Amino acid sequence: MQSKVTGDGLTTKNVWSTTIVKVLGLTLLLIALLSFDYGSMTISGAVLETPLQLILIALIDTSILSYFVISSRWNGWKEWGAVFLVLYGVSYVLTALESVYLGSMLSASATVNLLVNGAITSSVFCAALVLVLGNSRAVPRGRPSERLVMRGREWAWKVVLAGAAFLVLFILFGFAVYYPLGNALDPLALAQEQRIASSAAVLVFPVEIVRGSLLALLGALAVVALPFSWKKTATIVGLLLAVPVSGEMFLSGSMAFGLQVAHFVEVFGEILVFGLTVVWILNVHSRLSPMGVES
Repeated sequence: MQSKVTGDGLTTKNVWSTTIVKVLGLTLLLIALLSFDYGSMTISGAVLETPLQLILIALIDTSILSYFVISSRWNGWKEWGAVFLVLYGVSYVLTALESVYLGSMLSASATVNLLVNGAITSSVFCAALVLVLGNSRAVPRGRPSERLVMRGREWAWKVVLAGAAFLVLFILFGFAVYYPLGNALDPLALAQEQRIASSAAVLVFPVEIVRGSLLALLGALAVVALPFSWKKTATIVGLLLAVPVSGEMFLSGSMAFGLQVAHFVEVFGEILVFGLTVVWILNVHSRLSPMGVES
């Protein structure tokens, strides 16, 4: 079977090979960025304690973000802004918000350091993504999007509903997935973690609603940027929101490995389902129909 020839004279095989090389190069850049602590100007603990996990997570994160950049209908600063907000918001801001009720596990100084490191890493890496993959275009760029054209009142109730849905999923996956799995893998570490977290349990519900609402807005940004059918869009949004934040569980040197696995399964499943749910919520009475690109 012969390879197809693209408009610029390259075969499909050559395009794929070039893209893979670019993704691997971007992965090396992300590994380098994650390996440095910009607050203390030293090598980060992740590269010293979990080097293999760091490499694997960087490759997976780069792959999903690269697909988003290649598929996006936007370009230039607009595209950089979209991928930056998604990466920084999902991987760093959402984690920082948990410090409100996990202060004993994530101190104020550690939270600030997380946000500073995240801002530097995300801004540089997303700029590289757009520069390197900006010409690897699966769809025409710059086309105006008619998706999610809604009044402010509709936006408000949908974002609040999404926040409530996130809280429900947070509780459901916590009790049905995390606790049983964590108890099976490392009951002592789970018991210790629960003693620490229980002191601020009253703050969990409002914080998780805020996190869910923010996650919904990031998901909406991705929905507008993507040109696919609503089913494919929902799948990509779910993975885009779930993959970066869940993989970070394996970079926590202070967490027992059994709890890392339990948290990963919980968070990945919870946010993947939430991503699918939030696209469905946004699609109610709005323009989320396919726009010329069906897959």
